[in-house]
Amino acid sequence: MAAALAVLALVAGCTGDAGPSPEANPGPAAVEEPASPSAEAVVERVPLVVGGTEITVEVHPLVRAGEHVVLTYDLVQEGTERVRLGTRFGGNLEGDYVRLADVEEKQVYLQGVDAAGEVVGEPGTVDHVPVEGLRVQRVFAAPPAGTEALGLMLPGAYLESVPVIDADVPAPGAHDGASPAAGTGPDAEPLDVDAVADAPVHGLESFTRELGGAVDVLESTEQVQISLGGDVLFASSSFDLTPEAVAVVDAAAAHLSSREPGVVDVVGHTDDVGDDASNQVLSENRARAVADALAQRIDTSAYELRPSGRGEAEPLVPNSNDENRATNRRVVLTLTSQITTQTQVEATGELPEFDGPVATGEEGVLEEGARTWRYTAPAVQRVGDSLLVTLEVTAEDDEVDSGIQPGALSGFWSYRGEGSVVPQHVLGLTLMSGSTAVYPYDYHVGSDSRGKELWHTLGELSTLQRVDGGETIRFVALYPSIGDVDTVTLQLNKALGARPFRLTDIPVTD
Repeated sequence: MAAALAVLALVAGCTGDAGPSPEANPGPAAVEEPASPSAEAVVERVPLVVGGTEITVEVHPLVRAGEHVVLTYDLVQEGTERVRLGTRFGGNLEGDYVRLADVEEKQVYLQGVDAAGEVVGEPGTVDHVPVEGLRVQRVFAAPPAGTEALGLMLPGAYLESVPVIDADVPAPGAHDGASPAAGTGPDAEPLDVDAVADAPVHGLESFTRELGGAVDVLESTEQVQISLGGDVLFASSSFDLTPEAVAVVDAAAAHLSSREPGVVDVVGHTDDVGDDASNQVLSENRARAVADALAQRIDTSAYELRPSGRGEAEPLVPNSNDENRATNRRVVLTLTSQITTQTQVEATGELPEFDGPVATGEEGVLEEGARTWRYTAPAVQRVGDSLLVTLEVTAEDDEVDSGIQPGALSGFWSYRGEGSVVPQHVLGLTLMSGSTAVYPYDYHVGSDSRGKELWHTLGELSTLQRVDGGETIRFVALYPSIGDVDTVTLQLNKALGARPFRLTDIPVTD
């Protein structure tokens, strides 16, 4: 199969010099095609570092097939031996690494599965690329009629617009030993779209932290939950709003007003200091105080305010230290209704102090340990009303096929509380401008073996990947946008197994 493989210029050495040049890890290359491409047309070619080498992902249009669409992509290499993919395209999260997305409508499409829960597609498992290349086909739910394109989340890359067309599904490729372009071979089988029993579509949710953490907003297309920090709203044991509470209540009112009218539950919470009865009364009084302040800012004939208190009965985190107790002192506003206008997350305040190495996104931070890594982020790209973050990780050593990999990049705790988890090695960096912080879009996929709610991000689900000395690997994730800013900051927060770092002055590009 003829293929144009984009060769990556790799960075070697163990010096403290600046990280790789932009040419070291080029992004997806658009391929010029007619306005309505054929099913076999290649619409994008994506270079991908994997298995100690580079391959190319050649992406074809999405083809409608009844209630579904079929994604076809070819994995191409130019070596003389097969390339091991490890878990880059699957593993214990089989079926969720490659996803479709409608960022404007805040939806993510997961790969279709059969009645046994197995991914429908050819080949069933994508764990290596033979010398001749490999064609992969997967089935997803079809987007609404009239949808001309969807986004495609791949390992290490996000394609903003893959055409959706009406055509015959491309011919299948061989699992091994035949050219994908030929569509022939002893193992090639036609794709059985009818075998799909479930093709999940999930709503994307976003979490933003404004005014230095005084306003936390957890939002989906159906609901917004706004948590207001109790220590900013009130003095200790008081239910009188402080002067600093004005900006906090203003921000909350703006978020509520951006949605269709409905009932707003205003619920007060306390920590466990004091007795249950007094905490219950305090939480109720604080909820009423916030509701009274909101009534001066929104139309209560459209947005009914319903204050109540929970006392110390529903902590967000265990009351095990002063920091956790401060987190639990809050007033939470919940409105279940559709978004009518998009509320811009504004950048305010100063960037908080940070305990860890700091460098510009272009220069990068050097981490030296069992292996030597350089983390860089040359730019962040606007994708509609969202931001595409790309973290580049360069191995500045001479290791080959090492068991030590850059996996500890999930430096955020679940903001949904103790009952929720994310994959252990998910890309979980925080994007900041001033004191405003945003986190990757995520979506609920079920429960884990312990019964905890499992959430996946719209980004890299496993950064635990092979990176040989001199190689640069890319990890990506999509985030809500922050105002009209020219630069942003990206940081890995302190967490178990993580070594925090901060990258500043990252340009935001269109």
